[in-house]
Amino acid sequence: MNPFAPFAAYLRPHRGRIALGLALLLVEQAITTAMPLLLRGIIDVATASLREQKPVGLFTSSIEHEIALYAGAVALLASVQWASAVGMRWFLSSMSRYVERDIRRRYAAHLLRLPLTFFQQRRVGELMARATNDVEAIQRFLHHAFRMTLTAILAFVLSVVLMCTIDWRLTLYSLGPMPVMAVATRWVAGMVRSGFRQVQEQFGAMSARIQESLAGVRVVKAYAREEHEVAEFAVLNEDFVRRNRRLVNIRSLFFPFTFLLGGISLLLILWLGGLRVMDGRLTLGAFVAFNAYLIRLGRPMMLLGRMVDEFQRARASLQRIEAILREPPQPVGAAGELTVEGRIEFRRVSARYDGRAVLEDIDLCIPAGSTLAIVGRVGSGKSTLARLIPRLLEAASGQVLVDGRPVQDLPLASLRRAIGYVPQDSFLFSDTIAANIALGCLPTDEDEASAAGSAPPVAWAAEVAQLQADLAAFPAGLDTVVGERGVTLSGGQKQRTALARAVIRRPRILILDDALASVDTRTEEAILAHLRGLMAERTTVIIAHRLSTVRDADSIVVLEDGRIAEQGTHGELMARGGIYADMYRRQHLAQELGEL
Repeated sequence: MNPFAPFAAYLRPHRGRIALGLALLLVEQAITTAMPLLLRGIIDVATASLREQKPVGLFTSSIEHEIALYAGAVALLASVQWASAVGMRWFLSSMSRYVERDIRRRYAAHLLRLPLTFFQQRRVGELMARATNDVEAIQRFLHHAFRMTLTAILAFVLSVVLMCTIDWRLTLYSLGPMPVMAVATRWVAGMVRSGFRQVQEQFGAMSARIQESLAGVRVVKAYAREEHEVAEFAVLNEDFVRRNRRLVNIRSLFFPFTFLLGGISLLLILWLGGLRVMDGRLTLGAFVAFNAYLIRLGRPMMLLGRMVDEFQRARASLQRIEAILREPPQPVGAAGELTVEGRIEFRRVSARYDGRAVLEDIDLCIPAGSTLAIVGRVGSGKSTLARLIPRLLEAASGQVLVDGRPVQDLPLASLRRAIGYVPQDSFLFSDTIAANIALGCLPTDEDEASAAGSAPPVAWAAEVAQLQADLAAFPAGLDTVVGERGVTLSGGQKQRTALARAVIRRPRILILDDALASVDTRTEEAILAHLRGLMAERTTVIIAHRLSTVRDADSIVVLEDGRIAEQGTHGELMARGGIYADMYRRQHLAQELGEL
């Protein structure tokens, strides 16, 4: 089996570096192979001089001169060997880093193209483990692979050939342990691959656990669960150590076993070769050279053991990464840019989560520039309906249309650039408030602002979202760093920052998914007052539990068990006396009792 075959797609762009590295490796190995021949010549010249015989060497001058020439040749070849070894390692090591870069880039890009349903089934920590530990395992293998593999092959072939020229019988004796080594290697390979896959899976579980603990650090501290989290992580950590120890045990047996076989072979050759030197059938220099090659023959055996270990680790890691890369990305629709007016239509739309029906047969039309409010009890499907518009979720059946065209046929990036979306869970990046708001700026907005010599209208968006009073209380104002996931801000501040991020792009379609749930009634009224001018020009979808938020909407839809139960204006629904009217009266009564 070709050990590089699974990595061929990543190695192909770096063929030049690989070729140069392998050429220098060939030079290094040729010189390494020639060194024992020079050693043989020096020893034979020296022993011949002791017997006062004319030595048979490469040169025909005096003994001293010939030894000096041998020494000069050794020094020259050693210098060339050093230079080729440095160059070889530079080319092959840099290649492994470039491959590491390419894999990480492809992996990260593919993750961002996957649909949201994929992330609902995977934990972030486990995905991060593949991007770190698994990619590093591949890099380590490629860093050593070519050098080790070619070194092992060349060292083995050249050493065996030259050993045969010295004494073919001794060569056969020295190769005796090889079949045993081949069987042991095949047995160990499967165990290492399986064991390392289990180690990586456990590392992913550990990463996921610590990521969740840190992401929910407020909850952990509020419920005094620090010790519980430490104990849970300790269990995972112990299992990680146990799986690693299993691998260590395999390696602890395998690598010494290769040295044992090499030692047995060397002992046999020392005994048989020594007898041949004493019988005069082998010169001392030839015997020394043969043993040098035999010792060098042990290096491929050692490298083979290490290569098996590294390859199986890298292969298991590549399989884990490729499993993610094989996940189908979300279709991006047609190419090109899209001009959106904002007319939205649902035609017999159904949606499901894990096979469970969430929406059933939704028929709904939202005219361009109008405001639609969606209300209903918890779990009625309100957020799911809103997420179908920017294709954060895909409909199980039916069609969602924007300006008369199915959203699947529209350019996905262009469609989403035309939408400002504020989800229930307001996620903020670990950056400044200004940077989080400016994230909503379109490239054209940034270009126009740059040409005018001004910053994107962050201050305007913050004013619309009623953030001015909060910003005045922060020493750094808009430049305040919000911390991981906005941990330094309150729930209302995070929601308003996310709202500012959505409105700064002045989208043609604005979706507010319970975006004002964490703000007080007075702040909500001020935000809605600022938004009315913006909403008058755009299609707006508002999801709200607080019905006072939606009274002025052009149309209100009431969802019940994934179906449209009622639809009309606030006045029409109140006159009907149905679900909406009952919900409104209950909230109004609760508000009056709260004021009392």
